Amino acid sequence: MAIRVMAWAERAPLWRVFWLYGVIPSNLAWAAVLWMMSAGAHLELVRGLLLALLLFTAWIVRAVWLAAPNVGDRRYGLVARALTVAWGINTVLLVFFLELQLLH
Repeated sequence: MAIRVMAWAERAPLWRVFWLYGVIPSNLAWAAVLWMMSAGAHLELVRGLLLALLLFTAWIVRAVWLAAPNVGDRRYGLVARALTVAWGINTVLLVFFLELQLLH
């Protein structure tokens, strides 16, 4: 059963997984992080959102990877995978450096 947890992504259109489940929520989460940091929110809240963002990023990379074949032109699937992996690496690096900043 655990293997089929993301079976929906194998059937979902790539555009929906990439844009509606990936790009838009990720940008909203990053906007919330920036707003919280600039507003001086509690450190635990910011760290909690950063952790949630890391978990979400891992989830969406997997979802996009599974949905990539669900497109007419194979190149779009390859581009979506590459962009999502790059976004994931960027998220990990940003969270790491923001955490360093929060430590000081």
